[in-house]
Amino acid sequence: MKIVSIFAENLYAFHYTDERNNEFTRLMELWTDLNYLRSFAKINDIIDVKKFVNDILSDAEDIDDFLYHLHENIESFGTYFEPLQLSEYTKVLSFQKGKIKRNQLRLYAIKIDKNCFVITGGAIKMSQTMQDHTDTNTELKKLRAAKVFLESKGVSDADSFYEIIL
Repeated sequence: MKIVSIFAENLYAFHYTDERNNEFTRLMELWTDLNYLRSFAKINDIIDVKKFVNDILSDAEDIDDFLYHLHENIESFGTYFEPLQLSEYTKVLSFQKGKIKRNQLRLYAIKIDKNCFVITGGAIKMSQTMQDHTDTNTELKKLRAAKVFLESKGVSDADSFYEIIL
């Protein structure tokens, strides 16, 4: 497992050993894969598959555009990521979810500092709580494992984070 830069010094992503791409790239490819989206819709009993697929394609493009906009305009990625729960606001290495209004896609990340995040994974939101759907429950486990990994490397702030990725 390694950590790669998506947008220098602000947004990173885990690249898990068993995956071809880092999590950001993997998810963007998955969320724009028509065969995957159709299969996902059928498995999850989506009635209007065509609408679902078109919505997810649009949602993926919106996220990509929004993150590029933040980077190009030197705005905080904290405008995209927010704590999973209110109790996460003050925690070191807090769990974050990236979301845009009326968008079914979620990127999950660990907050390193006020404008530094590491993406651990993501999912198509199909339930109110993460525990209620297999995909989001898996992402919650990945968040926890990523936090343990970062803590085991001594990460407690941006400086200690940058030391492990250099």
